Amino acid sequence: MEERDLLKEPLTQTEIKQLAARLGGIRELVAPKRREETAKLTDAQLLKHVAENPNHLRRPIIDTGTLVVAGFTAEVRTRLTE
Repeated sequence: MEERDLLKEPLTQTEIKQLAARLGGIRELVAPKRREETAKLTDAQLLKHVAENPNHLRRPIIDTGTLVVAGFTAEVRTRLTE
């Protein structure tokens, strides 16, 4: 298992695109508290925004190789234990 501090070592735009594609879109990677302020951004603008502001990403982002989940909700915990 690899752990990465996204604030010290931010994701690249390419990495964000890849994760977003597996999660169902870039907006799935935005922290819930940041959704309102980023709602008017296009997907391209949002990609640039989260790359430049890694603290606006929903964390943790867990990639098991076959599954990618973001956040630590009951649903995420359930999906990780299935």
